[in-house]
Amino acid sequence: MASYIMTDVQLVGAGANLDALPAAGFEWEVLEVGSSVWVGVAPNAVPQVNVGIFNGLIGPAWILQAVNTRGWNRVQRLHVNVTNYLRLNNPGGAGANVSFVAKVARAFGAAASNVITQLATVAAGANWDLIPVAGIEWLITDVGSSLWIGAAPAGLPDVTVQIFDATLAATVCRGADVRGWDKNMHLLFNTANYLRLTNTNAAQAVLGISGVVARAFGAGATVVETDVQAIGAGANVDVRPAAGEEWCVYEIGASVWLGVSPAALPALTVQIFDATLASTILTSTDWKGWLNDMQIYIDNTNYLRFTDTGGGGNFCISAALTRQYS
Repeated sequence: MASYIMTDVQLVGAGANLDALPAAGFEWEVLEVGSSVWVGVAPNAVPQVNVGIFNGLIGPAWILQAVNTRGWNRVQRLHVNVTNYLRLNNPGGAGANVSFVAKVARAFGAAASNVITQLATVAAGANWDLIPVAGIEWLITDVGSSLWIGAAPAGLPDVTVQIFDATLAATVCRGADVRGWDKNMHLLFNTANYLRLTNTNAAQAVLGISGVVARAFGAGATVVETDVQAIGAGANVDVRPAAGEEWCVYEIGASVWLGVSPAALPALTVQIFDATLASTILTSTDWKGWLNDMQIYIDNTNYLRFTDTGGGGNFCISAALTRQYS
């Protein structure tokens, strides 16, 4: 019986590449990357390897870089198939033993791949909208770009990541600010509320996403509760599941951010609210809760209250219905 562990280590020459490339009919999830050579100043040194999404024609759109710490302090959740895979580049002047840890996520044979990882060449200042077809929900786990902004080791992909409903948009990550880049993204989308990427570099760039089909629901009801709403200056908006529903909120963003880059944050105060008492879990002035994975469970009794602190704008959530009961 064939192994479903796809972990590998190979000697990669100076400037050469190792591709994490599944065979046709297989999907992999890449969880870790390493090298025998590390670069940078301790305790922030990282493996000497650049990791990007590649399709053999354009890219890579870099997810990790050897000169920047972005994304290294987490388990990777990078989804690949034979069409869009990972290129591991050794940027050093000598060979190094480069490794990746991966597992077979799915063997799909002649069926359609569930991996929606892809690339696009995007002009300076232009948008790339990623919209599932009706009856499909997507999960985006990472975003990268061929062009990064900021001085090493604090560089970031030069791209703005937004939730968009074809009218309103709110930002989850932006290249000028560290917030949201060092954790695994958990961005859920359907045809009504989807992903907009904007190339914020002055030059054309290759942008990339890692993701999978989260659910195919056909003519049934979507469980994705991702949404964008307008919020007035200083106003409150409650996000409250219907009676008998439980939701998990995985991400929060806003169209207005406060603070000095690279430390700016969405201009929101976020509270747990029960229609009488409120307890704050996120503020626009404090790091707490914004940098790490987010899982906020709410129901009709204890839900989220959003308060604008930036003079009005839009806010967004990435969320899913996790349970429904009578």
